[in-house]
Amino acid sequence: MRYWKVGAAFTAAFIVQTSLLNVISIKGYTPNLLLCLVVVCTFLYEDGRYGIIFGAAFGLLYDVCFSSVLGPTALALLTTSAVILLVRESANIENIVNLWIVSAVSLVIFYLVSWGMFRIAGNPESFVYVLKRLPWTGLYSLAVITGIYLVLIRKVTKHRKDRYFR
Repeated sequence: MRYWKVGAAFTAAFIVQTSLLNVISIKGYTPNLLLCLVVVCTFLYEDGRYGIIFGAAFGLLYDVCFSSVLGPTALALLTTSAVILLVRESANIENIVNLWIVSAVSLVIFYLVSWGMFRIAGNPESFVYVLKRLPWTGLYSLAVITGIYLVLIRKVTKHRKDRYFR
């Protein structure tokens, strides 16, 4: 995939995340579209540059626009990308169950790192509050990740159904 396509996808996700996503929230829960793109791009593409570069850049942009502290979202997305790159070495990208496991671990890592960085910066939000929101936000994000994966997997592997193709 080309950089401009990934950049356009991240730009669209940033705009939707920050403006339109509250309209389609389910009981007040919304997925983190930037995180969803980071997970899918890092998991699907071998070099992993897309998730790391665009995740850090748009995480920093998100912090500049909407946060009182600069850097926690970018650092959390960067950490998540690094963990996915380590796990990806032993995972089959064509198996959707592997994607779900990696996504669940990534969601937990992102929200833990993000909460920890904001806590160090003085945010009084408790860890229990994050844990209460994580299952519903995680399920919604997992559905979005699955949708993005099903669209992009066709471009990544040409003969996905043919198990004898090498």
